[in-house]
Amino acid sequence: MAQMRKLTELFNLEGKKAVVTGGLGHLGLASTEALLEFGASVIVTGIQEEIQKEETREKLERLTGEFSKQKVRMKVLDFRSDGSIRNFFREVELEFQGLDILINNAMYGNSEDFDDGMRGTLSCVHQCCEAAFPLMERQKKGVIINIASIYGLVAPDMRTYEEFPQWKSPLNYGTAKAGVIQLTRYLASAWAPYGIRVNAVSPGPFSHPGRPEEFLKRLREKTMLNRIGTPEELKGMIALLASDASSYITGQNFLVDGGWTAW
Repeated sequence: MAQMRKLTELFNLEGKKAVVTGGLGHLGLASTEALLEFGASVIVTGIQEEIQKEETREKLERLTGEFSKQKVRMKVLDFRSDGSIRNFFREVELEFQGLDILINNAMYGNSEDFDDGMRGTLSCVHQCCEAAFPLMERQKKGVIINIASIYGLVAPDMRTYEEFPQWKSPLNYGTAKAGVIQLTRYLASAWAPYGIRVNAVSPGPFSHPGRPEEFLKRLREKTMLNRIGTPEELKGMIALLASDASSYITGQNFLVDGGWTAW
């Protein structure tokens, strides 16, 4: 009987090449750090305006200081332009000669424009998956993780937002995230013969700066754990799904929500 591989080997991402869209954002940074900590080389993306921000530069400098420029770098990817998506994955192919891991985290959208929100939250994920497919197909292996949301599964409780309408999740957001979950299942089925695993992660309420305490209290009360999640609490799930520790898992949507959707 063959000896089972140890967990340290299963979680090891040394030599793996990864892309995290929006990888320096509030939750995207947790995904980026998880991959780097287990040894992957990561390209993070952002739009030109984001890359020029001091906060972005500081985050990138911290990561490069900890993991080196060979392990992490940033490139422009603007979902508002089909050409930008094509050009970006062409650069990835030239630089990486393939792709092992894609995390679709970035999104954009106008909450008042349903179609714009659908494109910026769902269509762009599909485009990135399709652009990554040839790079994974030729090596007969790859991992795609799509960041969805609990609002792709359940409706917002409008009572939570009565006094805080500015924080209410728009219709196009939940509709698009539901599409991301189904896209995940469909691609997992279609691409399994090529050794490509596709899964989704659906976060619940996570800390964001600037939200009033009374609103946060209402969100906490919706969870079994009675608290808001912290970005680092996504790291474990990302590390699992990106690595061989989840080699028999595909087509699934994992809820990281403090129990929000369980009652």
